[in-house]
Amino acid sequence: MSILRDLERQKKALESEIKRLEEKIVLYQEELPRLLERLAEIEEVIEHVRQLPRYKQNDTTDSVSQKE
Repeated sequence: MSILRDLERQKKALESEIKRLEEKIVLYQEELPRLLERLAEIEEVIEHVRQLPRYKQNDTTDSVSQKE
């Protein structure tokens, strides 16, 4: 009988883990569209900024600090 009890305990643990993962999936599915929308907005801003004259000339020096 102890084997049966051990298997039942494992079954309950797996069911609990599956339920927890399903809940996370639902939350991620709800959050994903918002994150994708924000990404699209940021991409638009990046493209806009790249078109500005100041950034067209200094495109390769963005990450280099300039000494005064």
